Order: sequence, then structure tokens, then C-alpha cells
Amino acid sequence: MTNLQLRRASLFAVAAIAAVALLAGVARLGIPLSVAGTRAGSHGPLFVLGAFFPLIALERAVALGSRMGYLAPFLALLGGLGLVVDVPSLRFASVLAAASLVVMNVALWRKQPAAYLLLMLVGSVSLLAGSVAFVLNFAISDVVLAWLCFFVLTITAERIELARFMAPPRRAVQAVLALGFALAALALFALLGGAWSIRPFGGLLALLGAWLLRYDLARRTIRQPGLPRYAAVAVLLGAGWLSCSGILMLSLGLPAAGPVYDAALHGVFVGFVLSLVFGHALIILPAVARTSLAFHALLYVPLLGLHAGLVARWSGDLLGLALLRQAGGLLNALSLVMFPIAVLWSRRRGLAAMTSFASRAQSSDSN
Repeated sequence: MTNLQLRRASLFAVAAIAAVALLAGVARLGIPLSVAGTRAGSHGPLFVLGAFFPLIALERAVALGSRMGYLAPFLALLGGLGLVVDVPSLRFASVLAAASLVVMNVALWRKQPAAYLLLMLVGSVSLLAGSVAFVLNFAISDVVLAWLCFFVLTITAERIELARFMAPPRRAVQAVLALGFALAALALFALLGGAWSIRPFGGLLALLGAWLLRYDLARRTIRQPGLPRYAAVAVLLGAGWLSCSGILMLSLGLPAAGPVYDAALHGVFVGFVLSLVFGHALIILPAVARTSLAFHALLYVPLLGLHAGLVARWSGDLLGLALLRQAGGLLNALSLVMFPIAVLWSRRRGLAAMTSFASRAQSSDSN
């Protein structure tokens, strides 16, 4: 199997696990679904370890440019499969995948000792610590800060990487590195039983969101039409949710369950992580799958639906309105279903544009 075939197969596997995670999330909202109801309790780990993590590991493997780099996404998918079929022993694959990602990030950082790669390395170490704790059957509420740290630092680092030709001021980069190291340290303290670390962790999330709102390239690209504006909207909305979730955790902490827990975690995982996945899809997918995509305004429908659903979910959580929370969760799920449809439409547009360009070029040569 070629590298390209391996990458495309991995993307299909990620999509399949994400579908199970999505159905489990709908079941967790209280809507009976026999097909995924038994996995409702694994909704979070399925998305984190089975979908988001393999996707990021795959993107990093492409950046490394070595076939050995595909070990991390392969093991991550194996761990995700273990969650789908409920084989606890396969959880160890997630630990090995996280360790492989740490090694990959070390190799990338030694090759190019840039600040954003150091931030990715710190995030992957946090993921490794969280994955070990998960295998040791720590409560999800204890593990989740380590997972949050991984995604927040990795995505922030990717935003710095994308803006490397218009990098933020040196002091701003030093500040975000300090925030990243502090966030990882607090996540580790939380794993070791330091409940006191939760509120300061939330404060750092709020600061990282504010940092992105102030220094991210999206502040400039939002003035441009098409894909740059779409991606900028996704980034800025996501950064806003990151700050809001951080402020919520700073103010109220993070209970082991309940409406505050639901609002804070979905504010980060849906409002920030998924929004950035939506925004980066037309940048990353062509590089990973070597497919042609063209921006279409239809992509705004799932993006705005995602955020509208989260507003409803937060309102339901914080006002004690269960039906509103449920409606918001369903709109989030519907947006996730609509997004690949919009991407496939964009792919169709991209292929049509390439065919049209080739036809015009051929006609010009004939003349």
C-alpha cells in the first residue's frame, strides 16, 4: 500500500469512528439509539482518541515525510477501534500512539527547532500522560484536562505555523510558550489529584483564547474573500469559545459531571477544536489525501450551525433547560453530518474547475 493509499484509508477509518462517536453522543443526550446506545459512556474518548487524535497524528506524519511517522496514526486508530468494539486491552495502542507522536514531534523539533514545534511537543507529552491515566482507569473528569491541553496547544501551534511568514512579535511567541508550559504543568497536577489546578487551568485557557484573538493571522485574512475569510471566521469563533470556556472553568471549576462540566468541555471540544477542524479542512485534506477542493459558501452552513447549536447547548446547561441543551446537541450533531457533504460538494467544484482549466488550456494550445 502506498503512502497516499494509507492516508486515504486512515481518513475513512477516522470518519467511521467519528460516526460511532457522534451516534454515541446523540444517545448520551437521552435520545434512544440502539446502534450506539451501549457506547454512550465512551462518547468523549471515542472523539478524542479515536477521531481527533488520529487526524492530528496523520497530519504530523505527512509533515515528517517518513513512513515510520504513520505508526502513530495507525496505533491511534487501533486504540479507537478498541473503544468501538469495547476491547479494553486495545487501549494500550493509544498509549503507544501517543508515545510515537512524542517521538515524531521530537524528530520534527530537532530538524527545525521552532517555537510552534516545541509547543506541539509539550502538547503531545500531555496527551501521553492522559492516555496512560486513561488506561489505568482514571476517571474521565481527571484525564480530560490533559486531553484538552494536547488539542489546545497543538492547534495553537498549527496556527503559528501557518503564520510563520508573518509571525507574531517575539515577546508574544515567548508568552504563548510560557502559557503552554504552564497549561501542561497544571494538567499534570490535575492527573496527580491536584484539584486546585482546575481553576488556574481555566484561566490559562482564557488567556490562550485571548492570545489567538489578538495575534492570529485570522485578524488579517478575515478581510479577504472566499476560503481565507471562512477559515478566519472558524478560528476567531473558536478562540472566542476557548476564552469563554476558560472563564467558566476559572469561575466555577470543573465538576465531575453536570451542566457546568458539559458546557465547559463542549465549549472547547466543539466550539474550539471542531471549529478549527472545519476551518482547516480545505487546507489539510488536499495535502493529506491529495484531492482537489474548492471553497464554496455552503461550508458556512455547518460552521454556523455548529456554533448556533453550542449557544443553545450552553444556554440549556447554564439556565437549567434540558430541552434546549438537547436541541443544541442535536444541532451540533446535524452540523457534523452536513460538514462532509459540504466538503464533497467543494471537491466536486474543485474537480470541475480543474477540468475546465485543462479544457481551456488544450483549446489555447490548439489555436
